[in-house]
Amino acid sequence: MVRSKSEVFIANVYYELGIPYKYECPIVLENGSVRYPDFTLLDIARHRVVYHEHLGLLDDAEYRRAAILKLREYRQNGIYTGKNLILTSETAYAPFDPEQFRRRIRDSFQVELLKQVRK
Repeated sequence: MVRSKSEVFIANVYYELGIPYKYECPIVLENGSVRYPDFTLLDIARHRVVYHEHLGLLDDAEYRRAAILKLREYRQNGIYTGKNLILTSETAYAPFDPEQFRRRIRDSFQVELLKQVRK
């Protein structure tokens, strides 16, 4: 079970592309606090864990503030975009683009290359 239509699509893409994931799997940060990234992924091609946060309510000021604080905590713990964090977002003016997301993930996780290797 996921919390939004966009997260359903995201989960389905990971499943269809064969990318192992867990939804809202707890991680313990260095200060002992626990956070629940939307998705925790296994990047098989690079042998690493990647986190994915979908910021789906950015129109809401309190949600936006909490998201910024969470991302700051992640950075302080070595989790940041360009390394091991995928960020997606949506607002009323910039909706989530499912096909762009699918292409991005297929390329980022080298899905086509892994399919060839598995044959």
